[in-house]
Amino acid sequence: MVGVLLVAALLVGAPPAPARTQGPGDCERCHGSREFLLRAASDRNIGAGLVVTRAALSGGPHAAVACVACHTGVQEFPHDPARARTVLCARCHAAQDSLWLRGVHGPHGPSDSVRATCSACHGGHDIARSGFLPTAAGRAAMRQACTRCHQEQVRSSRRDVHADSVACTRCHGAHDMRPVPDDATRRVDVTLARACTACHAKEGAAYWSDVHGRTAVRQASGAEPIGADTAATCVSCHGEHGIRHANDPAWRFAVADACTRCHERYGATYRDSYHGQASKVGSLRAAECADCHNAHGVLPASDSSSSVSIANRMTTCRRCHSTARGGFAGYRPHANPRSRAQNPLLFYVWLFMNVALFGTMLVWGTHTLLWYRRTNIERRRRPSAHAPPGQPLDAALRGGGPYVWRFNVIFRIVHAMVVITFFLLVITGLPLRFSCTVWASSLMAALGGAHRAGLIHRAAGAFVFGYFGLYAGYVTLRLWKSRDRRRMLIGKDSIVFRTQDVRDAWQMVQWFFGRGPQPRFGRYSYMEKFDYFAELWGVGAIGFTGLMLWQPVFFARFFPGILFNLAIIIHSYEAMIATAFIFIVHFFNVHLRPDKWPLDAVMATGRASLAYMEEEHPLLAEELKATMAGKAPNPHAVADEPAPPPPRWMNRIAAVTGMLMLGIGLVLIGLILWGSLC
Repeated sequence: MVGVLLVAALLVGAPPAPARTQGPGDCERCHGSREFLLRAASDRNIGAGLVVTRAALSGGPHAAVACVACHTGVQEFPHDPARARTVLCARCHAAQDSLWLRGVHGPHGPSDSVRATCSACHGGHDIARSGFLPTAAGRAAMRQACTRCHQEQVRSSRRDVHADSVACTRCHGAHDMRPVPDDATRRVDVTLARACTACHAKEGAAYWSDVHGRTAVRQASGAEPIGADTAATCVSCHGEHGIRHANDPAWRFAVADACTRCHERYGATYRDSYHGQASKVGSLRAAECADCHNAHGVLPASDSSSSVSIANRMTTCRRCHSTARGGFAGYRPHANPRSRAQNPLLFYVWLFMNVALFGTMLVWGTHTLLWYRRTNIERRRRPSAHAPPGQPLDAALRGGGPYVWRFNVIFRIVHAMVVITFFLLVITGLPLRFSCTVWASSLMAALGGAHRAGLIHRAAGAFVFGYFGLYAGYVTLRLWKSRDRRRMLIGKDSIVFRTQDVRDAWQMVQWFFGRGPQPRFGRYSYMEKFDYFAELWGVGAIGFTGLMLWQPVFFARFFPGILFNLAIIIHSYEAMIATAFIFIVHFFNVHLRPDKWPLDAVMATGRASLAYMEEEHPLLAEELKATMAGKAPNPHAVADEPAPPPPRWMNRIAAVTGMLMLGIGLVLIGLILWGSLC
């Protein structure tokens, strides 16, 4: 026992043994056991990379490499953990290291801090062989490694067309990754473009020879100055991550917006064109920028090889309009009607239509407001003018019988068709006119898409021509059979304007300001005549221009192309004039006048009370009193004949339909005002 204690004392007092040099297999004695490392570590923080066995390395490229060949700071045991973390890959991979030093992941800044070490991308001891990366599992592993630092980019690339087929390094490079954009190429992304064209050789050949590719090379090399924008490269149009298929509708719309970021002037005119508006609301048939200018191989119009040069323009148009000929290619897709210097004819037509639109709104809007104000004043002065409780919703029936036929069946049928087609045309046309709004695409989708909405719009337009022909034939027949054609054309019962209408209009203005009595109207007031002829003008102007835009190939045989530019202006603005007039004047007269609220359904039932006629058309009412005396109600709708009261079902249909149209109209007014802000 004393001997044992003596040996122990000698060992304690002896100097420590020198550190032993590591030999093959020595590392695994400690690092092969997680349990041992947990007991030896002071903080018990053992990462997975510290537990390593030779068997685990056997399938990798470093299976035959000694631990100390990489961990050069560890030659003896025990060793400093900090020195063990220093790994110099450059000893074996000098070429890759030199590229890494110049790349975006290498040392940078005053302190030469490193953005990404070798192990950050390749891993620690679980490094795969180079043949692993081209496999699906290898690409997934690379994506996972990149995600540690580039989460947003990798997340968006999962929706990318390259997501499962191309590794990050295929585009960005392996060790010589450059920043995007790169100051070395004057922030022109030609490096990425070269990576793209390495796979997409056909597109690359077209790109490097077109205006974008040639300009990008010159700007990147410093041979050409860089202005407000650099030349477009692949990522300018396709994006960097989240690249979509070329036939993806969302990408088609996005790439058109990408073009307009650099070509703002042309972008503005494109968005105002039918192609731009239809594309904005989801049309897959309307031409995008690349459909005319090509996706790759874009050349200026002055180049004879360009798809939009004068010599090639018709061929380009025939990609969509296969039978185009004549003046079709003379249409100016980027003509700006607001520029008098560039397009004087278009400018003056555009100016005229704007004056007509705002003039109509100003004159008749003021007329409506003054009438509303004066009616309220008169109603306060004459409380008896208020409809007593129990009176029908239809203002034309208030006051009770006797009743008189105001319109026959033909007029009422035509009016019903006018109402239906008007709302169909407005609802299907507004999303195009205001394609800049957030509601346009939603409304177009609710209609079944841009193509179906276009079919509805054109069908409604064709129906307008149908009922207009029916009405014109009916009026012509009535004129032919009339015994007093002069009275029908220019007499006091005529719908044609007379000098009396001018006097009535002036007297109406005086009445608005309380300086005279309200004028006494005959069969038609000047407002009704204006409404009537505005409808006729609208059918002609909107209808013919709409027909031109519907069948451009046919009309291009006879008309020069610039007339299609005029047709677009006239069709759009005349439609807005008609819509504004209907919603400002007609809605007021039929629904919103205090003495008619909530509706005047005389065009639905065809009849009105004599009290209504005395209020609205007093001169005609005086004649009717004399001619109707002693007559029994006529069951057939003959104008100016006594009429029976309308059946209850007709009143209900008229009330429901009228209020429904009023509600839809008020919503459309709100959408138009909203659209006018963009």
